[in-house]
Amino acid sequence: MRQLRVDYSAAFDTMDEAAVRRNLADDILCEFPEPYEGIDAVLGLYRQHWKHLRAPLETLHYVANHAIELTGPDTARGHCLLLDLVTRQHAGSAIVTPGGEANPLLLIGRYDDHYVRQDGRWKFARIALTILWPTRSDETGAPPFKVD
Repeated sequence: MRQLRVDYSAAFDTMDEAAVRRNLADDILCEFPEPYEGIDAVLGLYRQHWKHLRAPLETLHYVANHAIELTGPDTARGHCLLLDLVTRQHAGSAIVTPGGEANPLLLIGRYDDHYVRQDGRWKFARIALTILWPTRSDETGAPPFKVD
């Protein structure tokens, strides 16, 4: 499942929609922080992001400190930290970092994931992203470091 997160990040950063799709269950729930339910809604969200990029690898998702817990023979949950970078910024783009070209760090976050094994392959059943910096997305004030 660690490899799943790495493969997903690489597919997203290279704008490889087919590879991203292979990593998601059809009934995926993504919370970024608003919920997007189902593979078509999630891929629609990603297409909106990709339209602001001129080439693959203009965003880079680095993941670390991955922890996974098996919850059944075909289910698991986990969490990891995210550093999201923008390698090239364009005038008028919706994707710009607080530090501009001099600092490519867009955000620091934490993924909380649920996994399911389908047809012998692990996929994401749920992806929830809590943004920790530059502003926090968990306005409840509750600690963001939990896996439910």
